Amino acid sequence: MNQEMMTTKPNAKTKIIKRYQNRKLYDTQQSCYVTLDDIAKMIRSSEDVMVIDNKTKNDITAATLTQIIFESEKKASSYAPLFTLREIIQNGNGSISSYLAKLGAFPKDYAERVQAQAEAMKAEARASHDDVRKTLEERVATAANAAVASAAENRGVNNNDLPDLPNSNKSLNN
Repeated sequence: MNQEMMTTKPNAKTKIIKRYQNRKLYDTQQSCYVTLDDIAKMIRSSEDVMVIDNKTKNDITAATLTQIIFESEKKASSYAPLFTLREIIQNGNGSISSYLAKLGAFPKDYAERVQAQAEAMKAEARASHDDVRKTLEERVATAANAAVASAAENRGVNNNDLPDLPNSNKSLNN
């Protein structure tokens, strides 16, 4: 399961943080750069934070929060017991989220909700693609008609005397 696919729609109170290619994080509300520690403080103070990759526009909040947890673990005076770390690697394929899911740490319908959300995002992307294709076809048809009208005007021919051009949506055998 791709963590970036688990996006949520931001609400009015959600603080948007943009992550740039140089890995800098930018708080769009405060108009300043922030660190992972700053984001951790926001989370601790119960702020709703969403981190968006500026180039791809993907929601990378889960990956960013995972990175915060990892950095905190590196700074901790003691680590999780080795048997626990081995257990995560053996039974969760090295993924803490997979391990926690196997332990039942997530709501029962979590996987279905994530899958439904991913499918909704794909459908939205397909609809957007179809809209762009339809608009492009309309623009091409309009440009072709304008070109025919212009050519006819330059030759002094009436548009009604010109043959119909084939429509890309019709079969050529009609």
